[in-house]
Amino acid sequence: MKTTLTPALTLAAAALLVTAQDARAQAKPEARGPKIAVIDMARIYSDSLLGKSYTARIDGLRNEIEAERTKKQSDLTKMDAALKVLQDEIEKQQSVLSPEALEKKRQELVKKSRDRQAYLEDGQQDLQRLQERAQQQAQTLQNEFQVKIKPHVDAVAKEKGLDILLDSGGAMTMNKDFDISQDVIVRADDAERAGRKPAAAKPPAAPAPTPTPTPTPNPQKP
Repeated sequence: MKTTLTPALTLAAAALLVTAQDARAQAKPEARGPKIAVIDMARIYSDSLLGKSYTARIDGLRNEIEAERTKKQSDLTKMDAALKVLQDEIEKQQSVLSPEALEKKRQELVKKSRDRQAYLEDGQQDLQRLQERAQQQAQTLQNEFQVKIKPHVDAVAKEKGLDILLDSGGAMTMNKDFDISQDVIVRADDAERAGRKPAAAKPPAAPAPTPTPTPTPNPQKP
């Protein structure tokens, strides 16, 4: 037996099909692309209060090395001056000094020259050790900065609903509207200011109340 649909049933079936397609479309949201932004960590390090505090500490390490290098150079300059004075004395007085006195001055010159060379070599080794230690400390400070700034980066990324965060250093072209560096700097600076805020001064203690004197009753007259 062949079944034939009437026009009315055909329209009803078509309406149900459209309704079912709409329901499926609403039940399954359309897939969206990932939300991407970029971040400039070098800018955050140089511009944020947190980064500046670490920069100052690393600069202090560099200044320490430079001060030690300057001191050693000054010492060498003084040694060179003393050697020149002694050398001039030997040249000017060799005709009048006894052989024993002349030999004594020459031995003194040799000793001072050796002392100067030893000081130079020891100083170079000291500076090398100082530089290596400073580099290790600087690396430790930079790692510490990364650990402290990461929660602020994560918080901004979460607020903006980001799926992927890229380093701006690897971007060929970049729209500044997608750079979250300033947002991270603001958040980090607010946290730094809150952490450094001095404790509120305690209000002065209220003076103790003055006791009210108890009135003395008048003695009754007889």
